[in-house]
Amino acid sequence: MKLFMDESGNGNASQPLIVGAVELGDDAEDIEERIQDLYKRLVARRSLTGFGSFEDFRKDGFHSSNDPTEISVPFRELMRTTFFRAYMVVTDRTSFPRNAESELIEFMYVKLLSDLLIRHRHEPEFLCYIEQSEEMASIIRRLPDAVARRARKKAGRDASLPRPNISMVAKRDYMSTAIIDYVMADVSRWLQKDRTKNPKDYAYRAFREIEPSVSMLYSFELGRISSRKDPLH
Repeated sequence: MKLFMDESGNGNASQPLIVGAVELGDDAEDIEERIQDLYKRLVARRSLTGFGSFEDFRKDGFHSSNDPTEISVPFRELMRTTFFRAYMVVTDRTSFPRNAESELIEFMYVKLLSDLLIRHRHEPEFLCYIEQSEEMASIIRRLPDAVARRARKKAGRDASLPRPNISMVAKRDYMSTAIIDYVMADVSRWLQKDRTKNPKDYAYRAFREIEPSVSMLYSFELGRISSRKDPLH
């Protein structure tokens, strides 16, 4: 079992803060290969040469906030034919008025990872890859112990839990991280539209598209918004 994680922190308090994970099963390597192959095909498109966001894509790989339509559409098509489970925790920051964004991100990583560690306690290994960033460099060193400590407190000291193996990786090396990046972007747009149910609104349609793959979307202010057992649609 492999988890690929990312966070939406950008210092903008008007946007929801999300920490998310996508779980890939035994075919994780095949999925990564499909994404890498798509990247190679798209990066060879000469018609986009010189276009700023395409040059960013060429350098950094898939990223929902930067990818032009010629990149995002085929990637979304790949996502539609890929089985994955997404888990997210989100806050609008009102529950944590005195916390810096970096503190919130660390707390949310520990919360989500400890819950997933308990969920997958029978797995032989717990591999987690987090997209590389300056903000995560100091946090990631503390995560394994903090996650294990919180999980044992919740599950009981005698519970058998795998040791979390958490690594920070560049998106170019593990492009599967782009899946959770795209999922979080769709969730963020939908939340900013007050969880609209208007099918004329793209934010609603995009959320409905990815919701079947959402195993858990939990808000610190609203509680559980959606889950595989209790979907909105």
